[in-house]
Formats: sequence, C-alpha cells, structure tokens
Amino acid sequence: MAIATGGAAAGADARAAGGPPDVDAARAAWHGLSRSFAAESDRWFLWTPVLMGLGIALYFALPAEPPLWLAFAALVLASAVFIATFRRAALAIPAAAVLCIALGFTFACLRSWSVAAPVLERAWSGALEGRVVESQRTDRGALSLLVAPVFMERLAPASLPARIRIQLRMKSDAIEPGETIRLRARLLPPPEPVQPGGFDYARQVWFERIGGVGFAFTKPERIAPAPNDAATALARLRHRITMRVQTAIGGAAGPVAAALITGEQRAIPKWAAEDLRNAGLAHVLSISGLHMALFGGSLFWLVRACFAAVPAIALRFPIKKWGAAAALLGSTAYLMISGAEVATQRSWIMISLMFLAILFDRPALSMRNVALAALIVLVWRPESLLGASFQMSFSAVVALIAFYETPFAQRLLAAMREGPEGVVATFFRFAANHVAGILLTTTVAGFATGAYAAFHFDRIALYGMAGNMGALPIVSAIVMPMALVALILMPLGLDGPALWLMGQGIDAMLWVAHQVAGWEGADRLVAAAPMASLGLLTFGGLWLALWCGRWRYLGVAPVLLSLAMWTSGARPDVLIDREGALAAIRMADGRLALTSARASYAAGQWLRRDGDPRKPAEAKADFLRCDALGCLWREEGRPVIALPATHDALTEDCETAQIVIARFGVPWRLRKQCRAPTLIDRFDLWRGGAIALYYGNDGAVRIETARESRGARPWVQRQPKPAGEARDQ
Repeated sequence: MAIATGGAAAGADARAAGGPPDVDAARAAWHGLSRSFAAESDRWFLWTPVLMGLGIALYFALPAEPPLWLAFAALVLASAVFIATFRRAALAIPAAAVLCIALGFTFACLRSWSVAAPVLERAWSGALEGRVVESQRTDRGALSLLVAPVFMERLAPASLPARIRIQLRMKSDAIEPGETIRLRARLLPPPEPVQPGGFDYARQVWFERIGGVGFAFTKPERIAPAPNDAATALARLRHRITMRVQTAIGGAAGPVAAALITGEQRAIPKWAAEDLRNAGLAHVLSISGLHMALFGGSLFWLVRACFAAVPAIALRFPIKKWGAAAALLGSTAYLMISGAEVATQRSWIMISLMFLAILFDRPALSMRNVALAALIVLVWRPESLLGASFQMSFSAVVALIAFYETPFAQRLLAAMREGPEGVVATFFRFAANHVAGILLTTTVAGFATGAYAAFHFDRIALYGMAGNMGALPIVSAIVMPMALVALILMPLGLDGPALWLMGQGIDAMLWVAHQVAGWEGADRLVAAAPMASLGLLTFGGLWLALWCGRWRYLGVAPVLLSLAMWTSGARPDVLIDREGALAAIRMADGRLALTSARASYAAGQWLRRDGDPRKPAEAKADFLRCDALGCLWREEGRPVIALPATHDALTEDCETAQIVIARFGVPWRLRKQCRAPTLIDRFDLWRGGAIALYYGNDGAVRIETARESRGARPWVQRQPKPAGEARDQ
C-alpha cells in the first residue's frame, strides 16, 4: 500500500475529551495507534502482499465459484474508490487496502479460469496415446509419467484431460520427456479428501491441469520422438542431469543429490525421507533460500576470485559487478534446472534483487525484497498461498530478517565480529560464529515454521535444532559447493570427483539425520488445528515482524490466542470413507477405533490428523462384534452403531442401533421403515463423499460431508447418479 500521505493518517481530532473514562481511554488508544501507524509509513508497502493474500484466501473460502465478471467488477469498483480518495489520507489508506484485496481475489479467479481443463468423472480403462511431459523413477524403481494425452479410447477430444499421472509398475526402459507413447492404462478421477476439511488433492492437481491418475497395464510403446522446442529441451536436460547424478553417486545419496540439483524427489528412499523429516531436515530437500544462496553466492565468489587473481583485470574493471552478473545468470539457470518450485521462485527473486542491487550500485532492502518476491509469486501462482511450501518458506525468511533487524541482533552481530587478531584466533572466531549463526538461524526459523509444519503435516520434529547443527555445516561446506562444481564440469565430462565428494557429504548428512531421528520422541504427532487458529497465528506473526515500533508487540495477543485455540476444534465422533468399507469411531477415552485392521491411506490419514501415533492394526476396535450379517459397535455411554452387510441385517439393526452405516444402497421403502435416527448408505456416500458425524449434547447427530465442505468449485466434480438409485427410490 504505497501511498504518498506522509503523516496525515494520524490527523485525528486531538481535543481533550470530557466523556467517561472508558471512552477517553479508548480514544487515547486509538490516537496512539494512529500515530504509530503514521510513523511507520515506510513499512506500509510490506503489507501489500499480505492484503493480496487475504483476497486470495477469500476466493478459496467461498462455498461456490464466483463468476469472473464479478471479480472484475469488484476490482473496477475498488480502483475507482481508490482514485477518488487518493488525496484524502483517512480514506485513501482503507481504499488501498480494499484494492489490494480485490487484486488478490481477481488474480485467483483468473488463475482458476486459465487452468481449467477436463477432469475424468468416472474410472476409465483402455488404450491411450500421449506426449510425456515428465518422467521420474520412484524409490522402488517404478516409472512415474506425467503425460499430455492426445487420444483416449472412447473419449471425445474435447473430454481429454490436459495431463494425467501414470505409474508403470512393470520394469520398463527409461522414457524421456517429449516422446510420444502408446499404452493401456486404468485411470481414476483425482482422489477426494478422506474426510471433510482434509487435504484436497483434487484442488492441488486442478492447478497443475492433471485430470486423472492411475497405472499402466502394458509397457509404453514409443511412437514418435521428442520435438525440438525449448520446453522439451529443458525437460530432457533436467531428466538427464537427474539420471547422471543418481547413477554416478548411487545408493541413497544419489536420489538426494538429484533432488538438491533438479528438485526431483520421487526416487529418495522412504527411510531416508523419514529420517530427514524426523530430524528436522526435510527443508534441505526443498530447494529454497539456503540452496540458492549457497549456489549463487559460491558462483559470485568463484568468478570474482578468478578475476581478482589477475591484477591487470582487477585494477581496471568492475569485477564485483561481473561476479554479480555471472551469479545472476547462474542462479537463473539453477532455477530452471531445479523445476522452479514456490520456495525456489521466492529465493531466486530475492537473490536476483541482491545481485541487481550490486550491478546498479543500490542498497538491497531485505524485507522489501521479501514483499516483492511474495507479490510476484502470488500474482503468478495465487494457489501457492494454500501450500505448505509457500507458508513455511516465507514465514522463515520474514522471521529471520525481522530478528536480524532488531537492535539486540545488531549488537550481537557486532560482538561476534570483535575479538583478538591472529590466524588462530580468527579461525576459532570464524568457527564459533558459524556455529552460533546456525544455532540462531535454526532457532528463529524453527519457531517460525513449526506451527505451519504442525498444521499441514500434523507433526513436530522436536530435535530439529540438533539435526540442523550437525547437518547444515556439511551442506554449506561440501554438498552445495560440490553441486555447483559438478554442474560446471558436467558438460566436459569431468564432474566425477565433484559428484563423489557431494555424495560423501550427503552420506554424512543422512548419518546425522538417522542418529537424531532415532532419539526417543524425535517425531511428535499433533492433532489437526482449525483454520482460524492458523489465520490468527499468521496475522500475529506478521504484525510482530513487519512493524518496527513498540506497538508491534500487540501481535503477541493473536499468537497466544491462536495457540490456545489449536486443539479447540471439534473432532469428529465417526468417520466413514467414501466407499463405506471403513469407519473410525471415537471411543469414550477420546481415541479413534477402526472397524478394520487393514492398512489404508484413509486410516493412516485419520489417525495422523487425530495426533494418534498408532498404526491401523493397533487401532482396531475392541467394542466391535462381527458375523456374516455385519458388525455392531456397543460401548457404554455411546450410541450403538451398526454396519450391516445385507438387507435382512439392515432391518434388524434399524430396531436396535442409533446409527446405521450400509455399504449398499437402501431402497426408499426400507429407509422410511428404518427407526434408526441416522442412516447412511451407498447413495449418501456417492453424493457426499467421505462423511463425518458429530454427536450433539442433545443426542442429535450432525452430518458433514466432504463435498459440502469443498463447495461448488471447478475442482469438485459433480458425481453422476449411481446405477439403480432412481429405480430404488
């Protein structure tokens, strides 16, 4: 919100009040806030991406998709109001805020409209042809293909998804991006949330234009080579670098090294990913500020050092600017090779601004760089606001910059630079400062990102500081510098020694992660938090970080309120998966009990979101009694729940149970005769998706479906009526 209003925003009526004391106190508080706000006019711009993010969040929170014309109308109206009030500070500031919100809302609407593509409505099997967009090996050696189909059996061209994700379970030769292939496959629509309010994979892949996921029946047959265009060339280059790094290093270190260079993580062994996550080192796999700073900074130092070694050049030419230009080009190449994820985009924008500042002899304003990076990312990919990558990446860098801007941090840094001279003393001071810097950075970033990790992944790495203290020096001194050297030497075929050293560093990092992850309680699950809690935490944290005056500490209140609300959300008493084959029932002790001991994605997600570390086999219901006719749940003080297997069992259960869950469709005649207050059958699950039941204090049962919680949005497919429903009802 950059408005040239100076301190006029504080121009409120300052006359002495003669009213009641509480009114006088409120007026004084308001005047104090107004003065503080006006005094920090240089920080107003930092709130621009925050307000745009609020508009994007408003778009995703709507229960139905807004028409595009409505978004443009709101933007035009907000712009007109802002222009009309531009010279009146008291009105221009709120008008600018509304304009930023309208911009975010409009960009989100435009993005959703621009990526719209057909999505499969039901399961499909048959022959297909398509161009390979992306090809990756998984940790089990299977091939994962992202394909742009050009032909699918029994589907009209207008109904073809823009992209589909296919797993090849059989052994197959490597497939490179750009090749056109033919195979037989079975595809399903993108999966829905396993419970109301759960992770919506279908929404995520909507913005990736993926309209189906599945697996292949046959090996792919190549029917056309890759075209000679820039996008295909870049994809093939990334693929070949990935294969080269994985093959040259080998073991678990090979896929990790490839992830640090090209961003492709599917081949990382499950145990390695879990160790890194439990040790608080999962951020190392996501190419972000650490990697971009080490890569670009190392290249900047290398180029400048090479020119400085030649006095005739160093004394005549601006070698610092030459180093900055080379580092800017190298960082851009790294961005393209790495896949340009959200965290990488933010890091590239920030480091590019730093190098541009060197080129134009300008100071780099760090917090403004963050705001600019956030604005660019939100305009380009508004949906990234909802992702863990965006939230954790920006929260970490904002917290770090805000901390190092404080007088305490400035005094601490000045003290760290002081000390006795001499080679030995300088070396020990450098080592101590490096350790202290990692400790401070890890602590601040850990606190900033911990709540977001807990919200998205329902877990906290308690010993993340120890893991980072042990691993980050290895990453900084060996892994990333060797990655830079390997990329420089790879076209010459001389990258072998650099990749070997990089692999040794990664092996050491994985050893540290394995040791820390093995400590008792390293990975602590936490129950899912309500969205309001995350919103309050974000607002309070931004208030603390973006302002400089004492009034910033008002942000502590919403942070504390958010933490108090973290576990206050209502937890479902019964969960039913979309097929009706599995249910989870909350027992009197507050834990969930599963109706089946079989491991499944839904069961794992239910337990994880409940903060329950048990495996599905350990959470099997003790109060469940089953026979050939179905199952019955009886627990003292809780409603009786029946899961009939036949219509005859349904008739009997309707007389004794309060809740009946049937996997089959219940005809209207039987439904009217059923005396159970709550009856859920196949038709309800078909229409609503996964279902959650909540017990009321009055004995009533509230039903919430996944499809109702998702709303009428483009990524929520309307389900066709199941065969037999109209006839039975």
